[in-house]
Amino acid sequence: MVLKVNRNEHNVVTLTLNRPDKLNALSIELVLALNDEFSKIKNDPTVRGIVLTGEGRAFTAGGDVEGMLNRLGKALDVKSRLLNGLYRLSDLIRSINRPVVAAINGICFGAGFVLSTACDITYASDKAKFGFAYGNVGLIPEGAYFISRYAGLQRAKQLVFSRAIIDANQAREYGFVLEVYPEEELMEKVYNQMNEWANGPIETIGLSKDILNGAFENRLADEQLIEAITQGIAFTTAEHKEGVNAFIEKRKPNWKEL
Repeated sequence: MVLKVNRNEHNVVTLTLNRPDKLNALSIELVLALNDEFSKIKNDPTVRGIVLTGEGRAFTAGGDVEGMLNRLGKALDVKSRLLNGLYRLSDLIRSINRPVVAAINGICFGAGFVLSTACDITYASDKAKFGFAYGNVGLIPEGAYFISRYAGLQRAKQLVFSRAIIDANQAREYGFVLEVYPEEELMEKVYNQMNEWANGPIETIGLSKDILNGAFENRLADEQLIEAITQGIAFTTAEHKEGVNAFIEKRKPNWKEL
């Protein structure tokens, strides 16, 4: 079982990469399993949040280097694998109208680093290490879109050109990580946050995620139009009605019963 799936009482689903003997390297089997599970989650309205983490001492060491031997010289195979694998997975994560949090428990390299940047928020253990070491095997980075937006163009180039390995605090400084926690506290901190969101106005969070993601790509006028349309949708939701009624009645909103 290359991927473990668990759901807690708050309907937060945890996906744990489970190839610890290979540092959770992203084999074709594992990427397909992730795509399949995120596709199911996208169509499951009972899910209220997703945590992505790794088993053992790695989040993921990135691409499966041993598997690369089968793709030497096969440009079209590589293109298809990326578009239908890692890139489809990144698109799924961004399109799911629920918060997706990466909990980086250890090594986070290459395609694994890209995967973390596709998530909404990343928290890391103080033992975590990050790197875009594609150049070590003569490859280009596969997440230039995310790398440059998080760290800025010059920093992204420096990280890629130098093939540097950075620690969790540096990753936070560069914008890849929101918070760093002691290793033994990481998952507790992550679940405290996720459970709070899961018990909140989750549909509103989903709408907010969509417009915030779009803000990096749209012109101002286009973004304002999208926000106006989305706000109109929000005004029709049960969450808005509950929020207004709770405010007037001076009580806490009951989001989970909607």
